[in-house]
Formats: sequence, C-alpha cells, structure tokens
Amino acid sequence: MRTNNAYFLATIGALVSANVVPQMGRAVAGTLPAGWSYVGCKVDVGNRILSAANEVSASNTPQTCVAFCSGQGYIMAGVEFSQECWCGSSYNPVAGPVQSAADSDCSSACTGDSAQTCGGASRIQVYQSSGSSTTTSTTTTATLTATRQRGLAWPSDNNFDPAIFKSPKVGWLYNWGQNNSPRNTEFPFYAMQWNADGIGSLATNAKAANAVGILGFNEPDLSSQANMSPEDAASYYSQYISPLSAKGFKLTTPAVTNGGPPTGLAWLDAFLAACTGCAYDYIALHWYGGWIDDFTEFIDSAKKYNKPIYLTEFGLAWDAQAQASNYEEFLPLALSYLDSEPAVAKYAFFGAFYSGTGKDMIAANGTLTALGQIYTS
Repeated sequence: MRTNNAYFLATIGALVSANVVPQMGRAVAGTLPAGWSYVGCKVDVGNRILSAANEVSASNTPQTCVAFCSGQGYIMAGVEFSQECWCGSSYNPVAGPVQSAADSDCSSACTGDSAQTCGGASRIQVYQSSGSSTTTSTTTTATLTATRQRGLAWPSDNNFDPAIFKSPKVGWLYNWGQNNSPRNTEFPFYAMQWNADGIGSLATNAKAANAVGILGFNEPDLSSQANMSPEDAASYYSQYISPLSAKGFKLTTPAVTNGGPPTGLAWLDAFLAACTGCAYDYIALHWYGGWIDDFTEFIDSAKKYNKPIYLTEFGLAWDAQAQASNYEEFLPLALSYLDSEPAVAKYAFFGAFYSGTGKDMIAANGTLTALGQIYTS
C-alpha cells in the first residue's frame, strides 16, 4: 500500500560496469565434488529451465550452488546472473526445449569468487551429478521451499539498517523504487516501477543499482495507488519493462490486490490479455485480509497463471485494530503456508519498519521486535 514520492526516483550511484571473467576462470570438474561435472552454458529466458529450488547469495559460486542443490536432494545445479543458484533433477518441461549457448555467454563473475564465472544475463551455467540420485535430504519441505524466499518491503524513508534482518531465511529487499536504499549492503535489490512516472529511467537506474529483477506497477488496480487501466499499464509495460528481460532482468507482472472485480485478479486478467507478447517471469500479488483462510484461498486462486508467485506485500486488513499478539499469531500461520507452497517463489511481509503499531518488525531502538524475530527464524 506504499505511496509514491520523489525519493523513490532519486539516483544514488554511478552506473556499475559488469564484471566479466576470462573463459579460463570457469569452474572445472576438478574443483567440484566427486561425480559432478560441467554440462554447459544454457539459455534461460522465460520459464526457468531449473526450477525446483533456488537461492540468491552474496557468496554464490558453482561449488556453493552444487552443495546447496545436492544437499536438497537434487542432481542438477545452475548458476546465473552472478548471484543466483537454481536446482532440479531434470530440466523444467514448461520451459520448452533447452538451448545451448556459447560458453563465452556465461562470463559474469560469481559474487562469492570473482575469479570464477556464474552464468550471465539470461544464461545459466549448468552442472550435473553422474549419479541418478544424491544423498537423501533430511530437510523438510517447508525449509526446502522457504530458502531465501523471505524478503523485506523496505520503505525508502526507513533509516534503520536492513542488516538486522540478516538470517538464513531473509534474502532480498525492495523499496517501491528504482534505486537501492543507501544503507542496504546486505541484500540483493529488486527495483520497482511504481507507476508510469520516471519509467524512461528504469533501465538505467536498475542497472546502476545492480538490481536482480524488476517489480511491476504497485497496485495499479486501486485509484489510491498506481491507478492505471489494464490497457495503459500494458502499453507502458510492453514498451519499457518487457524488453528488460533480454538484458538479464527477471520480471514480475504489476502487483494487484486481493480485491474483487474489476480490481484484483480481474484487473490482472485484462492486463495480460492486453499485453500480448510481454515477457514476465512471475505473478506479483498483494494481500490484505481477515485471517489465514482467505489468505491461502487468494494465493491458490492465482495458480491459474502457471507462473511462480511473488507476494510482495501482505498483512491484516484490520490493521488499525490489530495488536502485536494478533500478528504474532497470524504471521507464523502465514509463513508456514508460504514456506510449504511450491507456487510461491518470494514474499515480503509489510512490517519491516517502526510505526508504533502491532505489525512492526522493528522497535523504536532499531532492534527486532518479537514479530521480527519470528520473521528471521
């Protein structure tokens, strides 16, 4: 429900040049665990060719990715866009035929070791175990699907340090704007195009911010938010956002609410019908409702799009009356569902700030509240 302001569009840094590693820097079989070998550089545009599990990491390398995937019981691992790790036991059939790319296309330096390469823009460096299976994982389904799912919806005027949320569960941040928050040095950043204002600067600012992906318009189905018709939103998205897929950014649709027609999924249906040929990797949603039953029902209703879901805001609609105890009861229920729901790729609870209300995950002194501790555990 965050409103737009000029701060969102302020430029905070100079353009960052891509870090490219010479071909000989690629990890070879001798550096990998026994039985694992390099398969090749593959095209990864649209539906992910490896999609069973993933993480975004500041210490990503082929070795750490292989360890992560094999620990989850998968026999394939892929590194992409410097900081992404993707897992599977076979290629995703929804992605269509797998296309090989030149090894030189996989030349982005790994975030965990700049001497090694970790794929590239829409290029994934794939590794595979020679065995038919890996060591059986004792990780629960909830833990497996939750890895790095949780994010921070971080208002741009929030002056606290996001690093207080550093944990194995929290792994990304957005602030409703194109430019990274000045104090965020810990989490991968997702840029958002709030409405059509400043959209011509999106590509430049997202690149300068080293953004991992682009989030579409903020609640365009509401007059109090981005306030866009599906047709206008499709026109802007087609011209300015969809082309960024070819530049290596992962894209979400505009984030719609759980309101009834013509808002909510009805608005999204009209947008997708109007945005013919538009590229998008994820469905973006916001939910503000009563309790866990209508929460899960709304998420389930969005599975019809057959795309992974980004729930970039959620909270209780009766927020003004809700106490901390209400949120401390609701949030574990929501997290348990989200962590065990394979359709949900990322999510962010709307409470990563101090406002003096029950939903706060940050206390006035900058420490985590009980709710914040729940979110990081």
